Amino acid sequence: MTTIVWDGTTLATDSLISVNGSTYNHAQKLFRLDNGEWVAFAGEQQGWWEVMEWLNAGSPRHAKPHVTRIEMIIVGPDGVFEMFDRLVRMPVTGPIAYGTGWKWALAAIDHGKDAVAAVKYAATRDHDTGGEVQAVTPRMQTSVTFDEMMQEAETSVA
Repeated sequence: MTTIVWDGTTLATDSLISVNGSTYNHAQKLFRLDNGEWVAFAGEQQGWWEVMEWLNAGSPRHAKPHVTRIEMIIVGPDGVFEMFDRLVRMPVTGPIAYGTGWKWALAAIDHGKDAVAAVKYAATRDHDTGGEVQAVTPRMQTSVTFDEMMQEAETSVA
């Protein structure tokens, strides 16, 4: 399978493709969508392309592809989301990891490692994780608290 990780700043994945525990190939697993979001995939590779087409088409409810055994993390200006077979975006508020090496990756995050180091660590423990690490640190919208907004308004009036 694979390991995909979001550490709050960086989205990272390995590049190993495996089938029934045997190394099959290496592949791109991290993609930029037409709307500027980034998506990392784990699971059945043939479903990735259908999901990317659907996401790039604006995710129309009436045209959801039927996919199985797929996990993804989507990162963009509007936030971070996890999505599985039912293709429903669920907001994420902290570090997450999916794929066969997810436990190892989260353990690495818990011990202060970033997403890239977490994927590399997972590759030492999980035989279905490996190859080059692919990573991106996307620009995120910064949220402004109500107090910050009020302080800025008071400053501009004074």
